[in-house]
Amino acid sequence: MNSRLQITKPNKHNLTTLFLTGVTGFLGGAFLSNLVDNSFEDDIVCLVRAEDQDTAEDRVRKSLARFYPAGSLSGSKRLPRNVRVLRGDVTKEDWHSAPELDHVTHVLHLAASTSFGNQPGIHKTNVEGALSLAKAMRGRDLTRYIHTGTATICGAKPPHVVHEDSYPSEEAEHLVAYTRSKAEAERQLAARYADLPIVIARPSIVVGHTRLGCTPSGSIFWVLRALDALRFITWDPHNRIDVVPVDWAAMALSQLLFAPHLDHYRYHVSAGASRSITWEELAAENARVHGGPAKNRYEIGRIKELTSARISRAVGRGHTRHLLHALELYCRFCSLDLVFDNQRLLDAGVPPPPRFTEYMKVCLDSSTSLSIYDQMRVDLEPSLAVA
Repeated sequence: MNSRLQITKPNKHNLTTLFLTGVTGFLGGAFLSNLVDNSFEDDIVCLVRAEDQDTAEDRVRKSLARFYPAGSLSGSKRLPRNVRVLRGDVTKEDWHSAPELDHVTHVLHLAASTSFGNQPGIHKTNVEGALSLAKAMRGRDLTRYIHTGTATICGAKPPHVVHEDSYPSEEAEHLVAYTRSKAEAERQLAARYADLPIVIARPSIVVGHTRLGCTPSGSIFWVLRALDALRFITWDPHNRIDVVPVDWAAMALSQLLFAPHLDHYRYHVSAGASRSITWEELAAENARVHGGPAKNRYEIGRIKELTSARISRAVGRGHTRHLLHALELYCRFCSLDLVFDNQRLLDAGVPPPPRFTEYMKVCLDSSTSLSIYDQMRVDLEPSLAVA
């Protein structure tokens, strides 16, 4: 995978200063590790919530260390010398005049409440937090400002191929509060902060890491594990699913952030038509790895047909009702047969991602010590990716 950065300086004399939110989340940690791997030497300022400065810095170190399980960073108590941590809550304004922001040239906003559960703070974090950041950046000499949304703002009844400019749409029927909040953030940014050099980047479904599998995070992978253990889906196995690895998504965001020129306001960071997979292909890979049939691997039914007893037999003992409720939430998205068009991203010079089946075994191998229940909790606990 080509992950080399192409960094554009504001001018030949000034250095780049990147302001980054959400670094303690899965994608944020992967993004920072991508910068480290590419020997990014200019200043990086990370906004992090914490009671004190030591705790804030420790949160960043631990997030970064997930991507170096056998390397020096995993045991280091120091961050890279060019990484500075600004303590603050993205939804508040008390950090807006901090001197660490004086020379910011590039912004990447990743901080979000990503839970599909009905958490009370989702709107505050995802909408008010996005607007607070934009307010803090107004009047600064910025080169590029990437606001990271989600491709799933397309709602419950999108076309089979989703294009960037079709959304956000007032007609979209949102399946969860998370996607509704991300759509609202985009609308308000466009209405109130058109003076900022904002570009919208919308990742599709981010699962695993091509080398580390689920070691950094098992987010969403537990859904695929559970469905294969149950041998059960509620949709046509010919349906497609648009999945990308976190390290590729981080690289793609880096390329967008530092590209000399971008032709569009919105980009899907997605697998697209050529790299998305069908559930039949997923079944074949599971059969290759686990054994059993590839054809007709999954029973097709309604989610209400799943019982706690069946889940317990297939997945093991645990909070079966909790798992069933979570599957109901996530299966709403799995049942959508769609692809997020990524031609704009490819035209911007970003190489296509690997197909999920190419690195699925790495995710499986790295998940053997964790139960499906353990991985599930990552996605249902609130505010895991908030600055």
